[in-house]
Amino acid sequence: MLYADKNALRTNLKVNMLRIRERELMFFTNNCLSISTSAALLAGFAWYGLTEVPFESDANVVIQTAYLVVTTLIMGLELLTVVNATLCAILGPGLALRGPDGSMHTAVDGMVDEYRLSFYTFMLGLIATHFAAA
Repeated sequence: MLYADKNALRTNLKVNMLRIRERELMFFTNNCLSISTSAALLAGFAWYGLTEVPFESDANVVIQTAYLVVTTLIMGLELLTVVNATLCAILGPGLALRGPDGSMHTAVDGMVDEYRLSFYTFMLGLIATHFAAA
């Protein structure tokens, strides 16, 4: 009887831990989708800044070149964010649901790392957007 109670307690603990990890998984999935949407918007602004902004013929060449370099950097960083965050939001829950035993913890830990990377690249692109606007 004591052994059965011990096993029931362990099972209860595992179920409760999985519930907590599931909430974390949903949190990071939603955050990845949100940051991906915002990064796509900023990438669209950068595309517009590269293709539609006219330069005057007597403008400083160094400033024009710096603007184009920074705007291209924005495009690269924000597209990297979109791809990384979208893949994280798609593949993370798939691993958690269809992976082997213990894959929920692996999926959430991996999503934390990838979300952090996506957030940093998003913020660098946002800072570069401010430089381009200045």
